[in-house]
Amino acid sequence: CTYCVVPNVRGHEQSRLPENIKGEMQMVADLGFKEVTLLGQNVDAYGRDLPGLADDHSGRRAWTFTDLLNHVHDVKGIERIRFATSHPRYFSHRLIKACSELPKMCEFFHIPFQS
Repeated sequence: CTYCVVPNVRGHEQSRLPENIKGEMQMVADLGFKEVTLLGQNVDAYGRDLPGLADDHSGRRAWTFTDLLNHVHDVKGIERIRFATSHPRYFSHRLIKACSELPKMCEFFHIPFQS
């Protein structure tokens, strides 16, 4: 958002590696947690700083937030997955489709009103 100070004070966005996220999700599932929330200031911009391009020759990054959701969806023990905060700039048709097709995804989108 144009008036928000957060992008100026948080530094560059940094995506964690997909395997690290999946491993942490499995760890909390093993502890009995049933729901996780993937959290970021701009969570659906995930992967823009990770190397590589997609194998489908679309020109998109190798890892997008949609790819991450598909990657972590099969963690045993996790029944519900949420995410926050989204920004319309990165909210794609692929993301909407994944949210509608992946059964563990909660039917909830957190999009800041001011965006």
